[in-house]
Amino acid sequence: MPNKYQWFWRSSINCAISNIREDWQKFSDVEITIIEDAYQKQRDHVELNNDIIYFKHFLQINKLDSTKTKSVKRIFCENRSKEEQFHSFRRNVWWTQTNYPDNEDKVLVKKQENQIKRVNEKSNWCNRIDTIDVSIQSTTVSAKQIFKTNLKSLSENNLTQLQYQPYFKSCPSLTYSWPMEDKYILSPFYSNQLTVLSGSASGLATIGLQNLVRRYTNISVPADEKSAWVIIEPHFSQGPPRLRLETVFDVIQQYIDPNLSLLDVLMTDTPAIDRSHDILAMLAMKCTVITTNFDHLIEDAARLHLGDDPNRIPFDVFCTEEHFKNAFDSIQGNTSSNLTGLWKLHGSVAIWQNEKRVLVRADQNGGPIATLKRFSSTRESNERRYFLHHLLETQPFIIIDYSATDDFDVIRWLKSVKLPLNVLWIQHMDDSFEPIIWSGIDIAKGIPSNMASFDRGLITIASIWHERGIADRLTVVTIADSVSFLAQITHLSPNFKEEITENIDSNTEYSSSLPTQWQSYIVSGAILSHLSYFSEAKHYFDYATSTSIEGTREYCIARLAAAEAAIEIGNRNARIQAMNDAIDAAEAAPLSLSSWANRRAKFISAKVKRFVEKDGQSIAIVELQQLLNQCGKPNEKCVGEERNVALEAAILLAQLRRYLPSSPEPSDVAKQWIESIPKIGLLHTKGMNLHESALNKYQLATNIEEIDDAILVMKEAIEIREELGHMRGLVASLNVLGSMQMRLADWSLPFEIKHIKCAAEQFRRSIEYSDKHAAVFDQFQARIHLAICLLRYPSVIDSIDELKEILNFFRTRTTDDLRTEIESEFCLAMSIFTSSVLSLEERCDHSTQLFNELVNKYTSNNDVRLIRILAAARFNAELCQDWKKGQIHTLNPELTRDIITRKTQANINVYWQMRILRAETQIPLNTYDQLQLLLDPLSP
Repeated sequence: MPNKYQWFWRSSINCAISNIREDWQKFSDVEITIIEDAYQKQRDHVELNNDIIYFKHFLQINKLDSTKTKSVKRIFCENRSKEEQFHSFRRNVWWTQTNYPDNEDKVLVKKQENQIKRVNEKSNWCNRIDTIDVSIQSTTVSAKQIFKTNLKSLSENNLTQLQYQPYFKSCPSLTYSWPMEDKYILSPFYSNQLTVLSGSASGLATIGLQNLVRRYTNISVPADEKSAWVIIEPHFSQGPPRLRLETVFDVIQQYIDPNLSLLDVLMTDTPAIDRSHDILAMLAMKCTVITTNFDHLIEDAARLHLGDDPNRIPFDVFCTEEHFKNAFDSIQGNTSSNLTGLWKLHGSVAIWQNEKRVLVRADQNGGPIATLKRFSSTRESNERRYFLHHLLETQPFIIIDYSATDDFDVIRWLKSVKLPLNVLWIQHMDDSFEPIIWSGIDIAKGIPSNMASFDRGLITIASIWHERGIADRLTVVTIADSVSFLAQITHLSPNFKEEITENIDSNTEYSSSLPTQWQSYIVSGAILSHLSYFSEAKHYFDYATSTSIEGTREYCIARLAAAEAAIEIGNRNARIQAMNDAIDAAEAAPLSLSSWANRRAKFISAKVKRFVEKDGQSIAIVELQQLLNQCGKPNEKCVGEERNVALEAAILLAQLRRYLPSSPEPSDVAKQWIESIPKIGLLHTKGMNLHESALNKYQLATNIEEIDDAILVMKEAIEIREELGHMRGLVASLNVLGSMQMRLADWSLPFEIKHIKCAAEQFRRSIEYSDKHAAVFDQFQARIHLAICLLRYPSVIDSIDELKEILNFFRTRTTDDLRTEIESEFCLAMSIFTSSVLSLEERCDHSTQLFNELVNKYTSNNDVRLIRILAAARFNAELCQDWKKGQIHTLNPELTRDIITRKTQANINVYWQMRILRAETQIPLNTYDQLQLLLDPLSP
């Protein structure tokens, strides 16, 4: 029986269509049998007489001379059964079959005719898409693309200097084969009733971003030879914290360019259009195309390549609030609405009016959503969310070239959709020349061997959908040429009149003048501060202050920024000085900044007094109340930067009142500001609010389900803080998340080891981040949480050396935060029970002494956290003495009340009530039991 597949080789890559017959040569029948047998057995390579063929790269290398290489290809014979044809659709590298079996012979004939027609036309498109073998009339993967990939691989691995054996050690693209019953998995997407979401991978949003930042930050302060740029550059690719485009634009807009006119570079008379823009433009003419890019390239592709008039866009473009509001009303009203066209979720740098392009500035309706400030409001857009959910639930939905950098809104909406119809995620993979299909369940379970290459937003969605039982509605295709795959699955055969520019010039510069010295210092400080390099940031802010004239806008802004950086460093004296500097800066502020500067200084004053005054939290609450009353109600007089100050004051007030619930009730104005945070707060404020919300749920939780609910909210806070690079907030949220997971373990029956391991992982991340980017307070808190985890579960987490290192940290380091000092000493008292040389009686006596010293040394100052911690220390001292007598803890209702209610009228903390009940009913049999029964200082 003849082979169903044929194998060809050629010694040189020549994309000239006319030379294809001469280039490609067929292997002998014997060789084809050998090659095909190895390929079907999913081997990574096969040896012939003098050569080795590596299937992953479709490359043949000479055994004696590795510089002699040949490209190979695999094609189908025409006479195949329908079942075989579908199998090739699933398995074959070249993926020629895009239609399910109905009327397949007619489709194949028509397809072959179209291929011959394309060859004869020799269009620009043909030079980029599949190479056509006229004699066989079958498509192959782009020869040009394979050649470039192979050439890159050869260059990177120095193949001319290495032996051939190590080449291409694995072939993951051949490791998975789909069952026949899944043959219709892509059929829902062969429809004009389709939605396509295209992400940032096809846009120009990041052109020259690094060059822009370098232009402002390639400057050093006199005391340091290292420029800010040297610190900043790695954070474009490493993190957290990562440097986002929106962060850079936030800084530029705040200090340099209010209109973000530098985005004008995205508008040019010679747009860098590539195939993706052409394909999306064609799709926008017949279905719904959504993009998160705010450039104008899809529109330019349409007017230059699709229509007869270069001054007209042949489809509707939607980007304003009114557009999404109208769509929302139409969908809600169940009226027949045509959503065909291009929908720009993140606005546009320009709109087309009266056959002319009109620029739209960043803060205008429909303008580019390019800053964190704009994302803060768009994230809460019910109209955009409802629009996206409607399409997900009613139409086949394709996602292509989408990046998780849009986590702030789109990923959030994708995760929360109730019941998607069918979603296909086309994931670009450089080394995947054949489409490999995975289900959402596969991604959620981490089945692909190359999971690190998958978009993290995709992984998050798959995991959440899997938890909700809807991951089977997600299909993932990995492919190197995602655009060609999209064209095939949507039956597009483009022929364009204009020459298409394939490569986007990544060196294109954002248009801006050379920065002044003050601008360089202030931008450097702002970006360093965002990345949590507060000490370095303060140096740059100080020099920005010194280069400006007192009483000017520049002087006021720089000095206030320096004061805020100093607060984050955590030194008590530095904080007091920062408060005084802020007050002085506000007094010298020009009239145009006077109101904002005074409110900013008052907020800084409240933050500092919270830490440095004896009854600092009570004093801060009073000052924050006064500040919010001065701001007036939300959405009235207070706008812009003044509104942001009020929102920050509101979230801090809510936090402090959680610590001091007996403090005066907030005014109506203050309550309105607190309630408005989820809707109008900036992203970092929303992250703080989510953290507080999760803590409140956690404190009141009475069962595992309520803890799980609190964990979900805290994970959302962590996502925001990690994406923002808000490291101090991220460290705090990780600590609480780990604490929640420890509590799950305590409440789970049977005991769940996985919760403890997850908790330890969060605490270790917290230590890693705090040591690099946070203050001494955060470094202590991260270690306190991990220490408690290691103390209470020594048999689960065998890490004695790690615990010793942490305890030594507590003994040798100091902190000026009272609660942190108490908690670290609490850990040292608990650690006595890890001693292998002390008897039980000696452990109990030594621990009793240390716990009593804690109780006598400190006072709570009405802080409910300290009330509980000191009561827990007293409880442990009593417990140790009871153990010496061989008895359970003696009932002490007053002490129990302090622990479970913290001397408030609030609800009883069920978790601590359960822990106390155990101590009052169980006698420990060993060290593990003792450490389990001792109360710990972790809140709430």
